[in-house]
Amino acid sequence: MQEDLFTAVLDNLKENVQELFFHVLGEPLLHPKLAEFLALAGSRNFKVNLTTNGLLIAEKGPIILTSPFVRQVNFSTHALAYLDAEFAGNSLSQIFAFADKVKEVRPDLYINFRLWNEKSDSISETWNVSMLKELSEHYGVDVSLEDFKVRHKSIPLQGRIYLHRDSRFDWPGTKEEQVRECGTCHALIDQCAILCDGRIVPCCLDYAGKMTLGKIPEDSFESIMRNSKTNAMRNGFANNVLIEEFCKKCSFSKRFPV
Repeated sequence: MQEDLFTAVLDNLKENVQELFFHVLGEPLLHPKLAEFLALAGSRNFKVNLTTNGLLIAEKGPIILTSPFVRQVNFSTHALAYLDAEFAGNSLSQIFAFADKVKEVRPDLYINFRLWNEKSDSISETWNVSMLKELSEHYGVDVSLEDFKVRHKSIPLQGRIYLHRDSRFDWPGTKEEQVRECGTCHALIDQCAILCDGRIVPCCLDYAGKMTLGKIPEDSFESIMRNSKTNAMRNGFANNVLIEEFCKKCSFSKRFPV
């Protein structure tokens, strides 16, 4: 997203949104204007949450540590499972080093180590055993594979540092899914997503804009959130009815009980 569009987006979101999440499929630490975008968001009193695979944390960590507007950093540590073992280990060490630095200079910052790959495949299971062992040793907290429960996904490690575990989900369109008519979601209830060209979609899974609701700056955020398509989807979720074909084939919504 270009800076002028980002500024227009922020101005549209004022008085309507409290927190921003820098992620719609992509890696936020790759953005060449990360520092500038964080400052722009902070100047309008937004809190920012980052989700990253952590591969660039040694390089971009100082930007985060000196940005008081960053509220939370989520590390998708499950993504390291498929990398070269030595490279993955070095990357995890850099993530731990960043988290240790956070305790010194930004104790208000939340850190989540995500393992969103429970019972998915043998590679992930092997990685999870190793990852949990590393977390147990680093933070002096006993965590094991058996600790995971569907209704108890977040485990405190130290201060505001947590382990968050969940099952793997498939991105819509990557796997044939059974069509469901009933279901619900947090989309449009407490979240939506804005793509790099300004299109607004109900959630971050719709990275291709299949369910585009409107576009900034041509449409205002408030008008998009009140239009007929948005209202139909929101009312559907509230009544456990999936309106869009995209939602009917989405495996992520299975996480929310009907």
